[in-house]
Amino acid sequence: MRRGPQSELTENTSLTSKIDSRVVFLTHYIPPYQVQVLKAIAERVRDFKVLLSTPIEPNRDFELDWGGLDVTVQRTITFRRRWRHRGQNTALQFDDPLYVHLPIDTTKQLKRFCPDVVMSLELGARSLGAVRYGQLTGCPSILCTYMSEHTETHRGLLRERVRRYLVRKADAITYNGPSCRNYLRSIGAVDDQLYRLSYAADDRTVFKGAVERDDIATRSRLLYVGQLSERKGILPMLQQVSDFCRERPDRSIELRLAGQGPLRDQVADFAVPNNLSVRLLGNIPPSNLADEMANCGATIASTLADEWLLVVNEALHAGLPVIGSRYAQAVTTLINDGENGWVYDPVNPASLHAALDQYFSMDSGEASQLWERCQASIRHCTPPWAASEAVQAIADLTASRASAAGPSASHEASS
Repeated sequence: MRRGPQSELTENTSLTSKIDSRVVFLTHYIPPYQVQVLKAIAERVRDFKVLLSTPIEPNRDFELDWGGLDVTVQRTITFRRRWRHRGQNTALQFDDPLYVHLPIDTTKQLKRFCPDVVMSLELGARSLGAVRYGQLTGCPSILCTYMSEHTETHRGLLRERVRRYLVRKADAITYNGPSCRNYLRSIGAVDDQLYRLSYAADDRTVFKGAVERDDIATRSRLLYVGQLSERKGILPMLQQVSDFCRERPDRSIELRLAGQGPLRDQVADFAVPNNLSVRLLGNIPPSNLADEMANCGATIASTLADEWLLVVNEALHAGLPVIGSRYAQAVTTLINDGENGWVYDPVNPASLHAALDQYFSMDSGEASQLWERCQASIRHCTPPWAASEAVQAIADLTASRASAAGPSASHEASS
């Protein structure tokens, strides 16, 4: 598919009208933060169905929340694998557990629901099934990708060949950010295929109060949210903050860690200087995370590889500046140094030290302006905004299919 004259939302696909299209969305599972974005898509089409590979993955710790979406769980074979991220810089190498899902009834389920458009997450077996169905039936396909150039390094030749094939066959492809778009272009995608499908914080749980933080103790609390794992760079970050405090004995910091993971015991036993306290908070429900953010002064995001990192969005909504790793696409996309946080290199200790020095050197007036800028910078990133270009892709494909079917079909589709 190539974008035609209806490349912008028109009256026929306005924000208040529904696209006359039956859409099926295939994905592995629905994390809580994705619910509102999917609902924003569902509200814009006649019928929206979700096919899941699994209700939840074993290493995820949250309550199921499908937000009233129409969901069916597929028959699936699941393999446990390890993501072995390798490269020339050994400091960026890690192993991380992951699950690979092989749905075995995709064609059967799609024939049952007879979609006008099929959307499929990732460029693997699930999307191969979706593209194959489209080739058999003429149903257009949208491949939904969440990647970055950094996360996709050293993925292997076979995987790249499969992805290039899928990109050639897809009618449209969504990307989560600029780095993902660049990667898709590198494997053959053309701009006319590409539509944004961004992340957005759950508007039911984001912080909505005043962002002012008056006391010094609050400003000295730094919050980390995420798994306690190799990929998240938790131990190097803890070492770097410890060294920062040792070199600045007059600076006291409280580092609050929200999350669980295989490195929890190592974190708990980590030797830190007297002017650094570490608090292990465990997993915090999304509904309580905003309150925790309101009691802290900044967020540290130390990841070695994340295709996005939603906590960056959530922190900015709470007025928290983000001291974030350059290996998270959310950081490189949303954070501007000194405006709403600082971008640092987690394999360079001096980089984090410089960011912390800049944060702690602000006076109260500068800090107040910073918190306000943080919240203002993310205000437009709502679930409907995140879904808007995916909705446009559905509208364009629906219009193209109706046009190809002839005048009578086009009239029927728009009535």
